Amino acid sequence: MNSDFEGLLWSATNVRTLIPATILMALFAFFLRRVLKGRGATVKNIPFVVLAVLMLALEVIKQAKTIAGGYGAYALPLHFSSVYLFLYPLAHFTRGKFSNTMKSAAAAMSAMSAQGTWLFPMTVFGNAAESYFTDFGAFHTITYHYLIILYLFLFIALADRRPVWRRDAKILFVAITVFSAIAGPAANFLQANYTSFLFNSFPPVEAMRLGLVDAWGLVPAQIVYVLFMYAAILVTGMIAFGLWVALDGSALAIRIQTVIHNAFIFTKRPAIESDVSFDCFASLHLSPDGIGGVRAVASERQLI
Repeated sequence: MNSDFEGLLWSATNVRTLIPATILMALFAFFLRRVLKGRGATVKNIPFVVLAVLMLALEVIKQAKTIAGGYGAYALPLHFSSVYLFLYPLAHFTRGKFSNTMKSAAAAMSAMSAQGTWLFPMTVFGNAAESYFTDFGAFHTITYHYLIILYLFLFIALADRRPVWRRDAKILFVAITVFSAIAGPAANFLQANYTSFLFNSFPPVEAMRLGLVDAWGLVPAQIVYVLFMYAAILVTGMIAFGLWVALDGSALAIRIQTVIHNAFIFTKRPAIESDVSFDCFASLHLSPDGIGGVRAVASERQLI
């Protein structure tokens, strides 16, 4: 691997830890789907409340330890992953239209973070798993980002908020814009690299930024660079959101859920039922609210 790109992608530690953890989190989410089948929205919301409380507890401990050791601007919750400290409680501690709007933002942005973690784990938390049980910083960063991935799986498995392209893309656009309007200027004023708004660890992008600085001066270059990063986050967000919509409403997702259910979780049903477990595909129909105006939909009975 080119030395310029070392430390951005995967390591052997990531392969040994992130892949098994992702599989286990997916299985756990769909296990809960089966356990909570037929329960009301209030009961199905409990795992999300517990997850949000865990994240808040982790952050309180982290902030307390940071204050005790000498506080710096980088510790402020202005990173992209920090938005979930606010989004998850707003989505699951409230009700009604506001709660639904926050749920859309939380799910779509969780898909963004999960996508980034799966593509660039070394950039997200490096080899922190090696000192997971001996260093709180490593424990925090791994656990925190794993909880984001778990949230995405739980949302697909349990939440009653299905993705709708036109509605939720607008919500994601607003959420990213608000975050960037805060984190971008803050990164430059405080000289803390929140979400790479100050400088970039990806060599081609950093070379572009430095070239702009040489050509235009620091302030104009940084303004253009912040706008570039905002656009890049928007594109990344729309890609992640598109993948979430496709997964949530696709026949493949239905098949995966059925296979997990039949093969790994509950095997007490008669064998003949397994033979007809995929007739959900015969009854898929189209709904005009998905990607490109089309989304595959199946009933709850067929998904379980």
